[in-house]
Amino acid sequence: MTKNKDVKTDEQDKSHRGEGNVLAGILQLILVIAFIAGSFFISGILKANKKEVGSREAQERVLFAQTEIISPAPYRISFDTTGVVGTRSDVSVTPQVSGNIVMVNDAFFEGGKFEADEVLFEIEPLDFELEMRRLQSTVAQARTAFNLEEAESAAAAAEWEQINGDRPVPALVARKPQKAEAWANLKAAKAQLENAELDLKRTQFSLPFAGRVLSANLEKGQFVSAGQSYGTVYDVENLEVQVSLQDDQLNWLGQSEDNNITIQYNRFGETKTYAGYIKRGVSSLNSQTRFASISIGFRDAPQDLLPGVFVTLNIKGPRLQNALSLPVSALQKSNMIWAVENDNVLYNPNLKTVFTDDKHVVVKGTEQPIEVVMSKLPGAFEGMVIKTSNEDKPVDE
Repeated sequence: MTKNKDVKTDEQDKSHRGEGNVLAGILQLILVIAFIAGSFFISGILKANKKEVGSREAQERVLFAQTEIISPAPYRISFDTTGVVGTRSDVSVTPQVSGNIVMVNDAFFEGGKFEADEVLFEIEPLDFELEMRRLQSTVAQARTAFNLEEAESAAAAAEWEQINGDRPVPALVARKPQKAEAWANLKAAKAQLENAELDLKRTQFSLPFAGRVLSANLEKGQFVSAGQSYGTVYDVENLEVQVSLQDDQLNWLGQSEDNNITIQYNRFGETKTYAGYIKRGVSSLNSQTRFASISIGFRDAPQDLLPGVFVTLNIKGPRLQNALSLPVSALQKSNMIWAVENDNVLYNPNLKTVFTDDKHVVVKGTEQPIEVVMSKLPGAFEGMVIKTSNEDKPVDE
């Protein structure tokens, strides 16, 4: 009996433990479901609060901008560029006669300066002087021969008239062919003499302009040949500046007849200024770079500039009426310009850009003062209300 009771007790304990495990599993499942439901509930509340806060912040967000009231006024287009000083053309030092050099001017060296008609070098003139004397004698002989023929012609004509009266004198009797030949010989002798005199003058080499020597290759005692180059010079009056301009800059120059051009050169810390003018215009525009070269001349020949020097040019073009000059910071995205009307509301004034450089943008399209936004406004849109710098300024009484 005792053994049977023990068996029943064990079976009852196992039954009670199984029921406890089931109840614990059900309770755990209920807790998990409650936790998941609570998580979804809390997440929904947080999202709702976030949307409400974000919406409130978006509604309360106000951009601040620097603004300035700009009035239309006359404006003259002006821009700076750089150029290179050059010569219109270089002149080759080429003697026209041959001979030995007996004198070389101290100015005839690389970098030397000379005046108009100043003798740069001289060729031995003795041979040319002797040739001129010989030809002077030839001219005298030819003149004598002509005078003799003229006298014989007159004598023959007089003798014909004594014998034949008023009958015409034949050409051969009057020695007209011989007289014509003597006259031609005299003219030829004179021409040879003039040529010799010219060669004698050419033994002293000079140029009809004031210039500077680029290169020279002559020394005293050197033999030079006619037609061969012994140096290169240039006319200081023909210095010019080669400048490359964009097509819009060329357009501004073409629209103005009173262009003002200033050329500046900085040398050893000293800035020198020269007045310039358009010497030669553009002949073609580079299809790739959209640049073209023009030549700017000097109104007064500079004495201290050399070819190859870089200079700065300020070019003032046409005058515009009712233009607004703004800093480049006023350009917004897509080159738009924002303006502010009543109650600080943004609007697009639809202004037309007519000129820009690195610092300024010039626009037209209004004849009334407008309040222009001078600072960047990313994300702005038309009709947006902003806060402007003019609100903080005291109102004048």
